[in-house]
Amino acid sequence: MPVGAWDGLAAEEIRPLVERLMRVEARVKAHQMAGARVLERSGLAKKVGARSTGAMLAGSFGGDQSAGDRVVRAAKALGGAPATEEALADGQIGAAQADVIAGAIGELPDDTTPEQRQACEDTLVGDAHRYNLKDLKSRSKRIADQFKSAPEVDRLENDTLEDQEKKAWQASEFWMRANGNGTTTGGFTLPDAQADMLLAAIKAVSAPRRDHLHDHPGAKNQAADAGAGSSFYDRELDLRTRLGMGFAEVCSRLPGHLLPGRSGLGATLLVRLDLDTLVNGVKAATLSSGTRISASQARLMACSLGLIPQVFGGKSVPLDHGHEQRLFTKAQKQALVARDGGCTAPGCDRPPEECEGHHWRKPWAHGATTTLDDGLLICPFHHRRVHEQNWHARLGPTGHIQWHKPGDTVWQQNHRWRP
Repeated sequence: MPVGAWDGLAAEEIRPLVERLMRVEARVKAHQMAGARVLERSGLAKKVGARSTGAMLAGSFGGDQSAGDRVVRAAKALGGAPATEEALADGQIGAAQADVIAGAIGELPDDTTPEQRQACEDTLVGDAHRYNLKDLKSRSKRIADQFKSAPEVDRLENDTLEDQEKKAWQASEFWMRANGNGTTTGGFTLPDAQADMLLAAIKAVSAPRRDHLHDHPGAKNQAADAGAGSSFYDRELDLRTRLGMGFAEVCSRLPGHLLPGRSGLGATLLVRLDLDTLVNGVKAATLSSGTRISASQARLMACSLGLIPQVFGGKSVPLDHGHEQRLFTKAQKQALVARDGGCTAPGCDRPPEECEGHHWRKPWAHGATTTLDDGLLICPFHHRRVHEQNWHARLGPTGHIQWHKPGDTVWQQNHRWRP
């Protein structure tokens, strides 16, 4: 079949074919890595004068030694996870998922029994069907927890995170270079929590629904450069341009409490922790972005950096409002973040700061009340789909929002990993 033949097919025909090709690619990848593992054990590379198996493979095809070395490393890791390799060979999971699972199995403690190791691997292979890659990575880091007592798990994770955070601060760096044309180029390395704060702030001022970025002089210059009939105001900003302009505006609007809001959440990151963490500093906490942080950093950030702690077991904020309040309050949306973690649409990975509050029990125009019980988080894209396609929502038995789309036979939910 010539490559150009795809142009003659309808999109509805192409989708299942491409999905099948992705599974075929996974099967081929499994055999490629199995073969590379055998080649590595054989020592053939040295016999033919190659520096490594990866270099030998690169010389045979592709010319990319780093790619060959990655294949060999992945093959070694996969050799310790036979069930994962089998799932990859069957086309049940992708190569990236297999890499995450094999890495997690390889990092299990030495005292893990074969039965426990197999249970961990089977669990992660099953999770790969429900979670996106980011959530699967988070899940894999905690897979051994099921064999430990809760206090041991909490203390071990907190100690690990504290050590990781210290090393992250030591690895932090920042540089800028003036380009001589009115712009400056730079780069940085930041700890994850601080990077999440920066990204939340940038997104707060660069949201697509905030048209103020079009008023920047550079935006008007781009409109002039585009020529007649191609107004800058008539098209969406490139994502990197929008984020770059948002970053510049963040720098000009410091301190952070002056940042404009986005869907009632603005640049706020929530810190979810329980009372024991706040008082005794034992368990790790979670930012609304999904990043796990140590108890000590959570208390510091909640105290001095303007982040809002959600203390479970402590005094709560009043969240319900009457019908006169059409828009969800900031406090309500913060509570929705704690429950939903981001967009509730099945399979969507949009974080809380990119979501809106939605009345799901009854539309506002039909007499809805703006209460926590009637709210859910959903990104603008899926919010439009809900209204255009008449999706129905309900609160599932696990306490999370489930959706029923037209034509579906079952209720579905977003299986976001919640540590």
